[in-house]
Amino acid sequence: MLQSLPRKETAAELVRIEQLEVDFDGFKAIRGLDFSLEPGELRFLIGPNGAGKTTLLDVLCGKVKPSKGRVRFKQIDLTKHQEHQIAQLGIGRKFQAPSIFVTLTVQENLLLSMRQKRGLLSSLITKTTPEQRERMKYYIRMIGLADKAKQVAGSLSHGEKQWLEIGMLLIQEPELLLLDEPAAGMTDSETEKTGELLHKISDRQTVIVVEHDMEFVRKYAKTVTVMHEGSVLREGTMQDIQNDDKVAEVYLGRRGERDADAE
Repeated sequence: MLQSLPRKETAAELVRIEQLEVDFDGFKAIRGLDFSLEPGELRFLIGPNGAGKTTLLDVLCGKVKPSKGRVRFKQIDLTKHQEHQIAQLGIGRKFQAPSIFVTLTVQENLLLSMRQKRGLLSSLITKTTPEQRERMKYYIRMIGLADKAKQVAGSLSHGEKQWLEIGMLLIQEPELLLLDEPAAGMTDSETEKTGELLHKISDRQTVIVVEHDMEFVRKYAKTVTVMHEGSVLREGTMQDIQNDDKVAEVYLGRRGERDADAE
């Protein structure tokens, strides 16, 4: 069986969630969920629509407050903190649609993110330090936009806009990065570059990715958590998940009458 046994909380765990419940006016989007994450993991969350994947990210970033359960990041109780406080603790969240300043250059977008506590104007006119310039160069190269640093962000392709927003989060240097379908709507080439970028990021930071593109998951996932009806169904490598009968039944669409509804 691939289902994880209960484990003792350890100092090495970055995230520890126990018996989480999220209730939206009587509908339990998450029910009795246990989940843990160690530093440096690249964890993919998969499962049918309505399984609770995005809601779990919402809880971790503070957008949604749980009705029950324990949510800890570096042994800090996240349920007692607001969204902006959680960001300051080191959790960065990227939603599915890119959110960038389309009239500013790639470089200016990164500069604003690096100086997010300042006002918009002061962020742009304040002289950058050598250390800040090095940081910007590093992250522009990482996201593959070094040759477009002075290009207006609105003129970028969809994939490039997604990479820019990821870069805007990375430059704030969060310990945990939450990404919701980062490869959605990309070309094959952009999808491949995105997968490679995720692996680069996980060399330094911990990443949770919600993804529906199973080919993308097969190619780039290290560890996979399968969610179903608001709780964890199975965890393991992609090979483990693909060979599990229960996952095949409820999600991958190999068995019985439920196949048509699996997606």
